[in-house]
Amino acid sequence: MKIEMMTTRHLVKGEDLNHHGTLYAGRGVEWMVEAGFIAASLAVGDEHVVCMRINSLLFRKSVRKGQMVTYESGVVYAGRTSLTVYVKVHNSRTGEFIVDGFFTYVRVNAEGAAVPHGITIETSGETERKLYDEARELMEEAKTVEKKYR
Repeated sequence: MKIEMMTTRHLVKGEDLNHHGTLYAGRGVEWMVEAGFIAASLAVGDEHVVCMRINSLLFRKSVRKGQMVTYESGVVYAGRTSLTVYVKVHNSRTGEFIVDGFFTYVRVNAEGAAVPHGITIETSGETERKLYDEARELMEEAKTVEKKYR
């Protein structure tokens, strides 16, 4: 499967704000998880995916009420049952970068057990290769941490 980025947008409303009058980080992350879920579920062809891991995020710019934010998401790495999605967020009007991150989803059956998805990722170009490599490294680190706590 080739890496294809999809786009979703959100309008920041009053109920999305924190006590500083800017986008509450939890709401922004909720929208990132949603954008990642959409990309992962479209890749596997059904909605039987769950979010397993949120990797580090660093918000670089605040977002005010009335602004629109664009979420670009795409599957950039595939394990046997997992898919890692890269999500990048920017201001819809100015293009200013806000935050990006990697989210890992697992395909599950009706009982919630992980099942293989059969997807392999094909990269083209340096940017896609960098995303693939970064996601692969994150998954290898996650496996090491998981082994430590088993």
